[in-house]
Amino acid sequence: MQRLTGLRRRLGTAIERHEPRGRAFAMGRSLLAAATLSVLLFNADTTLFVASPDAPQGLRCGGIRSASLWCLAAETETGQALPRLLAIATLLVVLSGYRPRWTCLPHWYVTFSLAVSMPLANGGDRAAAIGAMLFVPLCLGDGRTWHWSAPVAPLPMRWRGGSFAALWCLRGQLSLIYLTAATHKVLDPAWSRGDALYMVAFDAQFGFPLPIRDFLGPLLASSGLIATSTWGVVALQYLIAVAILAGGKGRKPAVGCGIALHVAIGLLLGLPGFGTVMIALLLCAASSSGGGRVAAPAPELAGAGRGR
Repeated sequence: MQRLTGLRRRLGTAIERHEPRGRAFAMGRSLLAAATLSVLLFNADTTLFVASPDAPQGLRCGGIRSASLWCLAAETETGQALPRLLAIATLLVVLSGYRPRWTCLPHWYVTFSLAVSMPLANGGDRAAAIGAMLFVPLCLGDGRTWHWSAPVAPLPMRWRGGSFAALWCLRGQLSLIYLTAATHKVLDPAWSRGDALYMVAFDAQFGFPLPIRDFLGPLLASSGLIATSTWGVVALQYLIAVAILAGGKGRKPAVGCGIALHVAIGLLLGLPGFGTVMIALLLCAASSSGGGRVAAPAPELAGAGRGR
């Protein structure tokens, strides 16, 4: 009973000191918006919404997907032009950091709509939608004009518990993603043998670009280096899965390793969008969840508070 009481006391203290609104969260939130924005800016509708037997019009609109922005506009005269414009405008505002309290729900709706409507949605789109959803409890209590500015008052108590829970849900989700990815690799014979990266590099469809392959030719010919790199990827993913759940300083290695891993994947495999989403979520998950500093209010604001 005493242990349970002590645990409840520590949890209450952690929630009371909870302050995630630092630069890491601001950078991650803007980067996540930029990742989704790049999908819309650099891909035509014919690329994003490819017709298939399951989606003859290029949209998946069954069930809850029918509430997505693209499905709601599908039968209108504007077609896919209006949702694209609305989504781009929303993401630009989120990217700027303006009014996080009022933009968090539209941000989630846009990322959700894109992820569920595209027939060929990838893991990055789904991860972005889940991340934007978890940002909602983190941002609803944030009354700042810009998420780049230092908070001048703690989060209101009515929002602090939900914000605390959402941040730890984000960390748990990321830990599970990396843990699952690493474990699947360990169970794959090619990865356990240590030659998976060689097979990936020379894959006809998803392999390294030819100029990079030529440049890395001597390195790719070294079986020892290939094996070390292959097992190193697995080790990095396990490290990120554990470190993201650690204390404040312990989460920094997760961000550093994640950035290195996803920049390499983006360059070598041509998956910059997925990497940008994961780096953005790691930055947000690394935000302080306790003991954050709150900037002192401006003198005129302090004077106004005393006068009330």
